[in-house]
Amino acid sequence: MSATNDPAEKAGNAFGRILAPLTRNRTAVAVLAIVTIAVIGYLDRLTGTQLSVTALYLVPVAVAAWYIGPNGGRVAALLAGCTQVAADLLDVTQAPPLVVVFWNAATIIVLSMVIGEVLTRLHTAFDAEHNLARTDALTTLPNTRSFHEFAAIELERSRRYRRTFTVACLDLDHFKSVNDTLGHDVGDRLIRDVGIALRANLRRVDVVARLGGDEFTMLMPETDALQAQVALSHVRHALKDLTTVYGPEVKASIGSVTFTTPPETVADMVRLADTAMYRAKAAGRDRVEAITLPLEATRLEDFELAALQNLTGAAADGTESAR
Repeated sequence: MSATNDPAEKAGNAFGRILAPLTRNRTAVAVLAIVTIAVIGYLDRLTGTQLSVTALYLVPVAVAAWYIGPNGGRVAALLAGCTQVAADLLDVTQAPPLVVVFWNAATIIVLSMVIGEVLTRLHTAFDAEHNLARTDALTTLPNTRSFHEFAAIELERSRRYRRTFTVACLDLDHFKSVNDTLGHDVGDRLIRDVGIALRANLRRVDVVARLGGDEFTMLMPETDALQAQVALSHVRHALKDLTTVYGPEVKASIGSVTFTTPPETVADMVRLADTAMYRAKAAGRDRVEAITLPLEATRLEDFELAALQNLTGAAADGTESAR
């Protein structure tokens, strides 16, 4: 995946990384909001009626509503109102009448709650849109964009800690015949059932994504070739159970690549797994073509050459066995 060249996006990403540890901790956000409200209240007391700081109370309320939720925003709004009351009553210049004190407090509470509710709903809609952009609508699995994000993280982790991982591509054999004979609704149901079968037969740490059509991709962290073979055999066995519902033509070609040295990009790893999958189709379908890339392979060309040698050797072994 190429790095962005947009300065604004880079700045946004940097700002997000700075805030990430804080925003993941609701307690820290709550403490920050309380301290900020207290500081604003102290400033409000010092300035008295000469300078209004009412708008400043909205900032910690907005932060609490956005990162904690509606209840956090409501509590912050009530705290801001109480702080306003205390600041007015302790005014060092001239304490206003009680009617004014409570009117100011009510104004802050109502306004803060409105702002908090709006931000909470906006955050909920933002999260829903974020998830929708990264989720396949048919299977609810991660889509291509989401898979690339997960894979980029695993790629970086593999580089740093020298961990072996496996990527596999799966494509259903004769899927078009299911659509043609049973209808597209049944074809969609088959795609959903395949997604369920993949997810049920792999580990929770494994990433299963639908790239589109009848093609799925699996990312298996810290998985060597033997472990990947066992996992993918479970997958093939689970898919065979679907033939009782959708017919005997429902099978899958799977290509897997085990990386002992990480490739340069996520696109490289997917490209190699996809190549292995097409090799499985060319070899007769309903099978797994597995490749383990050597440690000395550091560039895409080296990976592809190693893949060709591996597959050619496997084909030769099969010929000798047949004899």
